[in-house]
Amino acid sequence: MSSLLRKDKEGITPLMATLLLISFAVALGVVIMNFGRAQVESEAQCPIDVGLKLAIVAGKEEVCYNTAKKDFSFTIENGVNIKVEGLIVNIIGTQKAETFELNDAKIPKAGTYIGHVKYDSKSAGTIRQVKISPKVVMYDEEQICVEKALILENIRGC
Repeated sequence: MSSLLRKDKEGITPLMATLLLISFAVALGVVIMNFGRAQVESEAQCPIDVGLKLAIVAGKEEVCYNTAKKDFSFTIENGVNIKVEGLIVNIIGTQKAETFELNDAKIPKAGTYIGHVKYDSKSAGTIRQVKISPKVVMYDEEQICVEKALILENIRGC
């Protein structure tokens, strides 16, 4: 009679139970890692210090505006942490603000870039402020690091 009861009872083998527990643990780990990654991305816009700075030649910062040529020029140096894939240049004038995207401004680590932007001070007004923001690629995603931007005021003439 006891052998008859054993055949009616069906259960999972220890091997199946182990595989089931492992797959449950992996699925739970994936869910937790995705929540953690989303939290980190929402908290830190640009978690790396890019290290952009103006180049200094002969004791002067390399940034100026040529009114006759309507050309804003600058030379910047990148830090050693990450390469820059492009720049966003915002120029705030007394009449209006303009934004320029420089996708060809690829700067390697510890590299230098000489940039030129066409800006008409007759229509947009005298330059009050320039903000140069780097674009970097982190985790296969392009990010604009606004909080790591260079902010320039009192632009001298060329």
